Amino acid sequence: MSDGGKRMGRPQWLMVGGAVLVTVLLVLAPRTPKDRAEANATEASARVSEDPNSGSTPQADGPMAKDPRIAAILGELSNGGPPMQTILKLRELAEKEPDNVEAQFVLGTLSWQTGQYDKAMERFRKVIALDPKGYPDAYAYLGRAYASLDSTQLAIEAIETYKTLVTDTALLNGAQRFIDELNTKGK
Repeated sequence: MSDGGKRMGRPQWLMVGGAVLVTVLLVLAPRTPKDRAEANATEASARVSEDPNSGSTPQADGPMAKDPRIAAILGELSNGGPPMQTILKLRELAEKEPDNVEAQFVLGTLSWQTGQYDKAMERFRKVIALDPKGYPDAYAYLGRAYASLDSTQLAIEAIETYKTLVTDTALLNGAQRFIDELNTKGK
């Protein structure tokens, strides 16, 4: 035995045994075959939301697509396709069809997720101009962006509009809490 070494007691052996057991179970755990994973992705994109009456913008594991071209592009992204190439396909579609509100919304959410808030705001403003009631979450994102820019009044206006378009109590309560925070911050 070395100078600082101690024998492992029962609790340590139990922890090592437990770690080995967990590792073995993870290795033996069933995996989803690729064709089933693709079917799951297709089913997810076919679903509008868990509560279609919530009034929130349709989503499933990220933006949900009604347009089959956008669904295919998002499917590539969710199946591990190269993100930049996939996003470029979406951007190309949006450039060919600038009035494709769904493409604009998805690009806005992707810009938001990557921290490109100025581009996201531009996309969400376009979404609102094209379809003022069809994508309520555009107002929510826009309100959050305005709040981050200390444009409190514009943020509140966007969130108030969002509240008129959704019916889900949790969404309404969250929006009201955000407005209350903005009002408290402004005082």
